[in-house]
Amino acid sequence: MRLYLQQFLSVYILVLPALLPQGVPATVIINDSSELPLQSYDYIVVGGGTTGLAVANRLAVEYSVLVVERGPDLVDNEDINNPFTTYGTPSPCRFSMEGAPQIGSNGVKPMRLTYGSCLGGGSSINGLMGARPTFAGMNAVEALGNPGWGWNNFLPYMQKSETFTPPDPIQITEGADYIASVHGFSGPVGVSFAQPLVAPKMQGAAKSTVKSVFDDAVTLTPDMGDGFSGGHVASLYHHIHFNQTLQSDRRSSSAWSYLYPELQQRVGLAVLTGHRVNSLVTLKSASGNVTAVGVRVQPTSGGQIFTLDVSKEVVVTAGALYSPAILQRSGIGNSTYLKGLGITPVLDLPGVGANFQDQPYLVNVSFPLAPSNNITSITGGADTLVGVVVAHLTARNALGSEGLEQLRYFDVTMTDDDCSEGATEMNSLIRNISADKALSVGGVVQSQTLITQARLTADAYEIDHPIVEFFFNPTLTVLQVWAQSILPLSRGFIRINTTDPSEDPIADAQYLTQDVDVQIMVAAARVVSKIASSPPFSNLLSPNALADSGVPGVNATDDQVKQWVLSTYTAGIHFVGSNAMMPKDLGGVVSPELLVYGTSNIRIADASVIPLSVFPHTTLGLYGVAEKAAEVIVQRAKDEAHSI
Repeated sequence: MRLYLQQFLSVYILVLPALLPQGVPATVIINDSSELPLQSYDYIVVGGGTTGLAVANRLAVEYSVLVVERGPDLVDNEDINNPFTTYGTPSPCRFSMEGAPQIGSNGVKPMRLTYGSCLGGGSSINGLMGARPTFAGMNAVEALGNPGWGWNNFLPYMQKSETFTPPDPIQITEGADYIASVHGFSGPVGVSFAQPLVAPKMQGAAKSTVKSVFDDAVTLTPDMGDGFSGGHVASLYHHIHFNQTLQSDRRSSSAWSYLYPELQQRVGLAVLTGHRVNSLVTLKSASGNVTAVGVRVQPTSGGQIFTLDVSKEVVVTAGALYSPAILQRSGIGNSTYLKGLGITPVLDLPGVGANFQDQPYLVNVSFPLAPSNNITSITGGADTLVGVVVAHLTARNALGSEGLEQLRYFDVTMTDDDCSEGATEMNSLIRNISADKALSVGGVVQSQTLITQARLTADAYEIDHPIVEFFFNPTLTVLQVWAQSILPLSRGFIRINTTDPSEDPIADAQYLTQDVDVQIMVAAARVVSKIASSPPFSNLLSPNALADSGVPGVNATDDQVKQWVLSTYTAGIHFVGSNAMMPKDLGGVVSPELLVYGTSNIRIADASVIPLSVFPHTTLGLYGVAEKAAEVIVQRAKDEAHSI
């Protein structure tokens, strides 16, 4: 009877749009579970964030779908919708947890980890930067044991999600550019340069300075999203769109891309806000395979727990911080650890929560503006964005002329006369990396995991994957030059320490616990000081801007720069890897089809599956993940229907 009802509902979904009066919204968004149209769904999506709403939108074209989001619906919140709201402004969607203490200049330092908790998730609070992974990065993901995830396979999914608005003639004159062949022009997510272009004079000075600092080894590119951004600098677009009615730019969050617009309404889609999924309801077959049959749901503020049934699949999209916790509370994870919490193991999968990564940031870097340069073409006035110019430095750029050799495999027959001391050190840090620290804290399941990832990382650097990113932010009183390491090798974990779902898990990224990560950040800090000291960018700053900023001077010792880095760095908020897509014997959690190993119908489709930090900023890449996941899920449903 249940199968008949589900098949009937799927047919009903297909024909109902023709029966609806024009203009009647189809998607149901509620915060009262008693108003749910169904108690059983083809698909339940756990989390209404960046990827969750995208996956749900695609599935609901043909199937019944429920999204459960613990945060609120903030459709009219102007601080979220206005892309020019100062980055970091408090909002009802911006939350943070107390991460585990991290290494600092005086022992340990506290680390707050920010995340989005509303419809749209991180895409509703982030800096909007239109960054993409690279050819080398995605090919490294594929080489880790994930066929079909290389650049050539992945690019079409990013294109499918996107409606790119090319720069107009004025913007092109001011420095904006693009490559049409790498973009999409009919997807839900608006991507464009701001109208008008933000701080064009500052952008020009930033690009010219980067080129001169590196003697034109870093060159201009028309488009940082073409897969080959290493060694290049350019003006950057953002995931924003121009609203003709309001005559202003607006944030292209996943909510405003896949959920709210009239063209994205779905009869089969229900969204329940203000509720969290505590755990999955599963059955285990005689062969040991696990099947999800429902989810346990509770109001976020507390209250009665109830169960909703699922007939096809559960898709977990709660993000790299929270997806592992949901699996662990469901009995999926390290069995020994779960038993210690009183949880009956359902599936022994030690990789759940391991391999957690984040990119360390140097963001507290502001240079006072010369009063004579306090003009809109330099500051952006009231309409500013982070990352209007971005530079991606390769190992050659960041580490000097020997940078690439320092990443090559060390030949033990070579003497120190043949190979610089730096090359020997860098080799031991990357090609021959020690996994002892990561293994001891649970950052990896076995040593070979980090050794393999390090080798693939070094391979990517050899073909000019960027090693560090610099981005320029104009403001009314200061100009900011921020930096991040793109492919850190430090590995941490996400782990619950209580069965109470209202409690945050332990989140420990183990920032800068690998020496190579420290050295790369030291190199990044030195580049920041060079940029601030070099014209034409330095001409925009006050005479003592570098000293006033606190950034070590160009002649500072390595130890002085290191201590400054350790005292200054913050979380990048680009969390990935905690349910990694890689072979199970390396500690992987999901297959290349994003199916949790040992299960028949539990998928994960969020940042937690990305095994390496190949997304300089995660949002546009994650839309590609969502589009690919939805296609795989729909194809399976069609294959099963044809086999009946």
